[in-house]
Amino acid sequence: ASVLTPDGLSPLLVSEAELVKFVRLRAANDALFTGKRNTSVIAWRAILKEMGIQRKMSTSQARKKWENLKKKYKEMKNPPPGVTVNPTNWQWYSLMDDAMEGRLNDSEAMVSTASLGDDTDYRPDRPRKRGRDSYQSEIEFLVEGDDSRLSEETTRDRTETGSDRDEMEEERALLESDRDTVESERMVLEREKIVLDRERAGLERDLAALDRDRAALEREKAAVERDRASVEHERAQLEKQRADMDRERAKLERSRAALERQRAGLGGEQEVDLNDAAEEGERQAETETASVEKRQKFLDLFEKLIENF
Repeated sequence: ASVLTPDGLSPLLVSEAELVKFVRLRAANDALFTGKRNTSVIAWRAILKEMGIQRKMSTSQARKKWENLKKKYKEMKNPPPGVTVNPTNWQWYSLMDDAMEGRLNDSEAMVSTASLGDDTDYRPDRPRKRGRDSYQSEIEFLVEGDDSRLSEETTRDRTETGSDRDEMEEERALLESDRDTVESERMVLEREKIVLDRERAGLERDLAALDRDRAALEREKAAVERDRASVEHERAQLEKQRADMDRERAKLERSRAALERQRAGLGGEQEVDLNDAAEEGERQAETETASVEKRQKFLDLFEKLIENF
């Protein structure tokens, strides 16, 4: 038996049981209706195919039917101020309340959107064209004054044709919109690619500069190592000279001791000559010592400079 839409005007082409399943499937597959372009058509096709009524109802009719059900439910649940309604008077209120409150989310299995076929699989069947005898019979009825049936059939044909045309125009508009979106996204990707290429070129330049800095640092490090080796060599030479000076100082001390012994047994001119020789030796030793100490200080300062570098 057919039932009426919530507005009580246009007849549904489904039974009460099919309408219940229609609502339950729509609620259980709400995740398919993401709001993106063309997803609504695909989701409704999957639901209609699951119910086996894809030849009785188009996707636009299914969408309008669902919108009418939601509109009627909202009017019953939240009537205008000053208007009192009894929701239980509408036989689908309880079903729609469960659907809108999420209690039917697990009532049916998720439908598959794969292998849905082409557009021709989802166009409602049109009434068969009647033969000449049929038209002759109807003409006879018209002659007798009963023209209501022909008028009704003609109106239904026009309505279904207009619905098909509207659905095709809507799908064509969606395809054009999708094409524009894809083209826009392609242009955005091209711009992003240009930016990435510029960033990659800048990164490569920075990398080359870093390599040059690293090479310069390696050269400076090698120069510091050479300077350190030179300082170590100078230090070794200085230590050798200091050892020579120590030997000379020891020799001088021995000469001074011998001089003191000789001074005790000599006098006059010999003593003066010996004193002069001793003083000259001391001055020479002090000069060499001062020179070595200056070189040592220079080497110490130079080594600290290299270490700080």
